[in-house]
Amino acid sequence: MNIIKYLKRLCYRRLLLKLFHWYSIYHLLSRIIFLFLFLSIFILFYYSVLVFHLNYCCFYSSNIIVSLTSTPIRFQYELPFTIHSLLTQIKLPKEIRIYLSPSAIIINQKNLTLEHLKMYIKHFDSSTIISKLFDKLVQIRLEEQDYGPATKYLPIIKEYHLINTNISKTQAIIICDDDHYYHPYTISTLNDYSNKYKNSIVGLRGWRSMNLIIFHIIILFFSSSLVREDLIWGVGDDEISYHVIDSFRISEIYRVGIVTANYAYLIRPSFFDSHIYIDFNQVSSDIRRVDDIWLNGHASKRNISRFVIPTCCSSIGVTQTHELENYLIAHKMTRSKANNHAIEWFKNSWEKDLWYKFNGQNRPKYPNRFIKIYREWISIILRLKFIIYCGFI
Repeated sequence: MNIIKYLKRLCYRRLLLKLFHWYSIYHLLSRIIFLFLFLSIFILFYYSVLVFHLNYCCFYSSNIIVSLTSTPIRFQYELPFTIHSLLTQIKLPKEIRIYLSPSAIIINQKNLTLEHLKMYIKHFDSSTIISKLFDKLVQIRLEEQDYGPATKYLPIIKEYHLINTNISKTQAIIICDDDHYYHPYTISTLNDYSNKYKNSIVGLRGWRSMNLIIFHIIILFFSSSLVREDLIWGVGDDEISYHVIDSFRISEIYRVGIVTANYAYLIRPSFFDSHIYIDFNQVSSDIRRVDDIWLNGHASKRNISRFVIPTCCSSIGVTQTHELENYLIAHKMTRSKANNHAIEWFKNSWEKDLWYKFNGQNRPKYPNRFIKIYREWISIILRLKFIIYCGFI
């Protein structure tokens, strides 16, 4: 009987220990989930409310100018989202310039004004703070000459070349597109890295340079890869993750052949000479449409390195219209052919140590799992903030 009682007590004790053990795990998991939700709500509140008030009450002019261009169709759809994201940065620029061209057509369309743009933004954010920041920072500049997509940077580079002072030559200019909602650290991150690498272009997205034909011939004999022409744009699907470099996915600064404006990059007028806008009128129409390659090609001519820098989170694409693709189709062009022609134009300028290598050779360094999870978490929160303000698009 004593043995039976002892075994019963032992069983009860083990059962209680198991229950207590599972209760402790459940309690710990509950705390972790609660902490995660609390931090998420706090960060969301910070980005949605506090950043606005902090920027406004402690407003100061940084020395950064944001330059972009837009089209009549995007003016009332994508552009308002882009401008709103630039007005909610943790570090504000001193100016946001929207270059529109040609001026004759823009003037005839009565709705392409600051008043209308402000009204479009008010449709999803009617706060007084955004309204006042808009009035202080946003400008529209009309250009006689139509540079196409390159209107985002050619007029402002030309302007600061004409000023021709040491200060104007080192003016920090962020170039961006009109169809992205930029994360709140975009300007501050670009500015910080640009101060460290003053003689280089820094951006948040880019792609590595292409191979020479001799390298493709070597690949042909050792694999099933096809031979392509010299300096052809693009790679196969199995290589795309190595080819396109996204700041959200890297852990260290990485040198590239091309930085792209869709995620934004920072330049200075001293990086270029007058050929960037004088030669522009002498090239074919398809080359004129691929503005990223044009700018990077002229930077490579002057030995200006281009880097993709790591950042906390990703921007949000808000593209509703495909202006460039529609233009290329209407003029019987393709994006790949336009890119190929532009790359070929600068065939003697690209840095020879940047040729693309297959199978992940000289790829960038990627962050560890915890940093990846953190960045994904922040990106989800920022997307939720975007949905709160702007809704689903």
